[in-house]
Amino acid sequence: MMRDEVDSMVWQTTPYTIPLLGASVVSALSALYMWKHHQVAAAKTLSLILLVGTGWLLCYVLEYGSTALQAKIFWSKLQYITVVVISVGWFIFTLQYTAHEKWVTRRTIALLGIVPLTTMLLVLTNEAHRLVWEDVELITGGSFVLSHYTHGPWFWVHSTYSYMLVLGGSLLLLRMLFRSQYLYRWQIGALLLAASLPVLESILYITGSGPLSYMGLTVVGFPAACLAVLLCIFRFRLGDIVPVAREAIIENMSDGVLVLDPLDRIVDANPLAQELIGHPASEVLGQPIGSVWPNWSDCLTGVDTDKEIAVENPSGQRFYDVRISPLKDVHGDLVSRIVVLRDITDRKRAEELLHESEEKFRTIFEHASDEIVYLDKNGIILDINKRGEDMFGYKRDQFIGKNFAEFDFIDQENMGKVRELFSELVGGGNPVSPPLVELEVDHENGTKVFAEVSTELIKKNGEVEGILSIIRDITERKRAEEHIKQSLREKEVLLREIHHRVKNNLQVISSLLNLQSAYVEDCQYKEMFKESQNRVKSMSLIHEKLYQSENLANINFEEYVRALTNGLIRSYGINTDKVSLEVEVGHVSLGIDTAIPCGLVINELVSNSLKHAFPDGKGEILVSLHANNGITELTVKDNGVGIPEDISLRRTESLGLRLVSILVEDQMKGHIDLIRTKGTEFRITFREGE
Repeated sequence: MMRDEVDSMVWQTTPYTIPLLGASVVSALSALYMWKHHQVAAAKTLSLILLVGTGWLLCYVLEYGSTALQAKIFWSKLQYITVVVISVGWFIFTLQYTAHEKWVTRRTIALLGIVPLTTMLLVLTNEAHRLVWEDVELITGGSFVLSHYTHGPWFWVHSTYSYMLVLGGSLLLLRMLFRSQYLYRWQIGALLLAASLPVLESILYITGSGPLSYMGLTVVGFPAACLAVLLCIFRFRLGDIVPVAREAIIENMSDGVLVLDPLDRIVDANPLAQELIGHPASEVLGQPIGSVWPNWSDCLTGVDTDKEIAVENPSGQRFYDVRISPLKDVHGDLVSRIVVLRDITDRKRAEELLHESEEKFRTIFEHASDEIVYLDKNGIILDINKRGEDMFGYKRDQFIGKNFAEFDFIDQENMGKVRELFSELVGGGNPVSPPLVELEVDHENGTKVFAEVSTELIKKNGEVEGILSIIRDITERKRAEEHIKQSLREKEVLLREIHHRVKNNLQVISSLLNLQSAYVEDCQYKEMFKESQNRVKSMSLIHEKLYQSENLANINFEEYVRALTNGLIRSYGINTDKVSLEVEVGHVSLGIDTAIPCGLVINELVSNSLKHAFPDGKGEILVSLHANNGITELTVKDNGVGIPEDISLRRTESLGLRLVSILVEDQMKGHIDLIRTKGTEFRITFREGE
């Protein structure tokens, strides 16, 4: 149709013109409002649908008001351009609204647009092929001139495709309807209503049914759909939140969430909030918070606050952090409040345990019997207990915040050692065994204090944060140790003097016996004097060794046995070329109480071998002394003629053998074995200190 033909059209006025124009204005304003105030993709798509729908209404008004056939066909073609866009836009909107945005791609939109674009081309060129409508004629509907279309085959293709898109989107909404919660079911229901009304009216129009079938009944359906969308926008806040997001976020939150309207009525509550209140959502939605949870309603109202509440439940008392966030519209008016209740029971209990731990630490720290100083890794004193104040004579305020090297209570030499140790600890980590350092400290009043310092590193994430130094006042201990050392030195001098005098006295006795034996002419008595003299010498030799020894508690028996046996050989004038004496003494040390009887036993047994074992003047003597597992074994052995079988150690006239038996069994608490094969062997075992 040419432009001049359109301009020369004759218009007819109908009762529906003004309502349709009003509906188009409402639709346009709704589209602009949603586009401006809602940023989510679904809201943008819906605003475009409303805007295109506005064009549909305007074209319909112009077609309905025209009386010329060509004018009606012209506006009808423009309507098709808007209709094909609305069905595709509706399906894309439902994909976005139901959280299937991943399907909304350029490829998907291009595929969805194949049929609509084909329809547009066919509509514009319908006179050439008549696939959309085969014939158009003017009819009279009451007092109005209307157009009647005989639809072609592509009309049914396009209608089927459009219904499929609307049906597919509606099915997505129905699926969401059953998954969504409470308030959002109304939102989805309103959208389904908006989709169903135009479809219903279109079906009535195609089938020729209904009271206004002579006109395009979308004139009634689309305004009704606009009203449903307006209800979604202003009543159910369409575009503010998508139900899927609400279900995924709010329903599964570990916090309790309540949504209150400006009148403090509950408009939404997630499962955890319902559990806290003690009522299901069906009983609390729409009810004032004060009536369903009166104990805490005062804490849950207000504008913006942060509080803590304690809630009693069957599992015990739980603590919650309450945060209230207001939601306002673009004009700053309060729309609702979101109340989030976070369970902080574990944190509260951890804080209580931490506080209790800190109290215990502070009690131990302050009342410890040792001085405790806490320093950071730079040597700055962070804390010191009361004992530390007493030790150094300074107040805590004089210590805290200062480097330990600033104080002069440690002399320069010791301070250098302390700095070196501090650097090693901080730089090299905590040693396996932290060293104990003894220091001499000057008290503020000028007195000397001896201290023993142990250190322990304080670490965080493997990094040194500071050092805890425990300082023990050992002044009294040092004085006691010095006193003990002095006493020991005095006693040592006294013991050495005693051993020296005993040795001298025994030497005097030995000399007296030697002088006395010079006046004895009987050989038997002279021999008795010599034996007594040897016994005295053996005891004197022990005291001499103790006097010369660094350790007055034990005697090195190897040197003693060699000196004793060599003295006996010289005493009896034995030719060492004919009689050999072998000494095997291990690392054996004996106390004086055991050493004297053991020395006398060796003296008697070696003397007996030298006197009686070798009538021909030739032989071998072995003296062996070893200790193993606390048992000492003494062996005196010769290869001489041996002791007759009829001689017993206890029942013998020999004073020496009887003396050996008495010394071993009575004094040394030992045991004697006499072996008479291949000479004579005395094997004696005893324990030191028995």
